[in-house]
Amino acid sequence: MNLTRLAELDRQFCEFAKLRLHATPRCGWAKTVRLALGMSSKALGDRLGMTAQGVRKLEQAEADASITLKTLMRLADGMDCEVHYVLLPRTSLLEQVVKRAHEVAGGLHEVSPRTRQLSTEPETLEMLGTLFAQASRRGFW
Repeated sequence: MNLTRLAELDRQFCEFAKLRLHATPRCGWAKTVRLALGMSSKALGDRLGMTAQGVRKLEQAEADASITLKTLMRLADGMDCEVHYVLLPRTSLLEQVVKRAHEVAGGLHEVSPRTRQLSTEPETLEMLGTLFAQASRRGFW
């Protein structure tokens, strides 16, 4: 387990976490962007080689989370957009690992705010790395 890498990822996720503040539009991003561009579903359909009804079906599939990434990328490409996806941890990766280590060790207490703060310091990461190296990887998760 590379704790330095976990800390690095946690720092990167902080930027993506700001996106949570902006909820996905109820009708989905594809339709929202298409309408913002002033593009009709027929015009987008022409770009994609499909009917306006087909575009509306894809937009609905995106809105109800049943669209595939490949199809979403195709739809976005028709509007000169890109699709990027990210898995945003609900809590920091380091926090999850430290919490699990406490559970595995039989501790039921919460991870303290001080531990969270320390977990980004190199010395603490090294110490935690040594601790986790001693833990059974097979039964950790």
